[in-house]
Amino acid sequence: MKKSILLLIVFAASFCFARSSDEERVLAVKDSLAKVKLANLQRETDALERIRLEKADALEKKEAEHWRNRYKENNLSEEHENDSRELEGRYSELSSDLSRLSEELTSSKTETENAKSKADAALSAMNSLNDQVTDAISKESESISDDYPLELDSRLLSLEKAKSEMNKKTPNTLGAVDLFLNERLSREELTISRILERRNSQLGSRTDVPVYRLRFGTVYLSECATDDSLSQMLFRTGTLHGKVFAWNDELPQEMKKGVCSSIDAAKAGAATAFLPFDLLQNKSVQSSGSFEDGSTWKEAFVKWFKSGGIVMYPLALVAFFALLICLERLITLLWLGRTGKKFLTRFYEFLGKQKYEEAETLCLEKNTCISRVLYNIVRNFPNGRDASERAFQESLLREQPKLEKRMGLLSALGSIAPLLGLLGTVTGIITLFTVITQVGTNDARILAGGISEALVTTEAGLIIAIPVMVIHGFLSEKLEKTINEIYLQSRAALNRLFPKEKN
Repeated sequence: MKKSILLLIVFAASFCFARSSDEERVLAVKDSLAKVKLANLQRETDALERIRLEKADALEKKEAEHWRNRYKENNLSEEHENDSRELEGRYSELSSDLSRLSEELTSSKTETENAKSKADAALSAMNSLNDQVTDAISKESESISDDYPLELDSRLLSLEKAKSEMNKKTPNTLGAVDLFLNERLSREELTISRILERRNSQLGSRTDVPVYRLRFGTVYLSECATDDSLSQMLFRTGTLHGKVFAWNDELPQEMKKGVCSSIDAAKAGAATAFLPFDLLQNKSVQSSGSFEDGSTWKEAFVKWFKSGGIVMYPLALVAFFALLICLERLITLLWLGRTGKKFLTRFYEFLGKQKYEEAETLCLEKNTCISRVLYNIVRNFPNGRDASERAFQESLLREQPKLEKRMGLLSALGSIAPLLGLLGTVTGIITLFTVITQVGTNDARILAGGISEALVTTEAGLIIAIPVMVIHGFLSEKLEKTINEIYLQSRAALNRLFPKEKN
């Protein structure tokens, strides 16, 4: 702006003094222009100086502010470094504490798991022990009814108390074991003790008879009335399921005297006494006392059936189904497989007289396999020999399965019966050896009785299989004869219908 003004002034001055041609004017103008220019430059220099001073002051202020900020930054850096060193120290301490706590936690977990596993093992062992004790008590309770029939009430009471101790919310195992062992000890005391006592008899309704009772362990127990009116002994019989004890007062006269004499000797305090009985009962009890069996044949059969065990039931089913199939097949073969000589005679008469419709009617009236086959042959006669033969083959294929139906099943039942009997024998022998491991082999009757019971199923299987196989053979022969007869009569009918054609 100022430069423009100066230029205008110069232009105006030059315009005013243009007409003057002397140098004075030119110099004056130049002088004035130089002065103006100088004044302008002076003003610009002053302005720039002021700006420089202002800038210098601002720069000094900024420099001072910079150094103050730098000082603050240094202080903050020192404080940060101090805080960092302090935090690093605390972090190191906390890291050490954390590592130590982690190790302690791992160790605690390991100890806890070990303690838990030990506790689980101890609990499992305790539960196993409780189960074993419970099983032992249950087995003893189940078998006590077949055991020696003395002090059963007290022994059963001890076992019931032991069961109640084990059935508590927190089982009292030690108490139950104590009761169980006391019961077993009381049982063992019977085997090594002897007793002679006077009491009332325990035989049936004659409980009012005063008797002397003599017992030697668990192998001999007898009673003799004070007036010798009653003499009885406790006998033991062996079975697959244990020992059965029963009183018997039907003794031979000599044995009765021996019972009374042994009791008299015991009353007199004798050191020895004669016992009229085989203590180990190795001999048959039948020879020592009278055990007559007055059962009917039905009762004997039921007893025989039950002695065979559970395998007798499938054997009974096999026998039942085999009987039904035999009856059904026999009726079927006798009814559907019959030929009938009168029927064949009339049929061939109609064929000879070429009365084919009457022959068809005759076949329809006779409900047999051969009549249906012959009917199809005659019905297809107008279509030629090939059609009749095809009808014969189709009819034979349709009728033969009716005659052969269930014959394979009958044969299978005849084969299954002895196998089931053998299975029952094997299971019976296994049971027998189990009993032998429990009671030993001193009593030969246990072995003989067990083997005889085990062989009952084999006997039953053979009793079923032999008739079934015989009937199956008879039915098979009857079936083959019927099929051959159908084939023979059908060929004969074809030859009668088509005498001039070749087969």
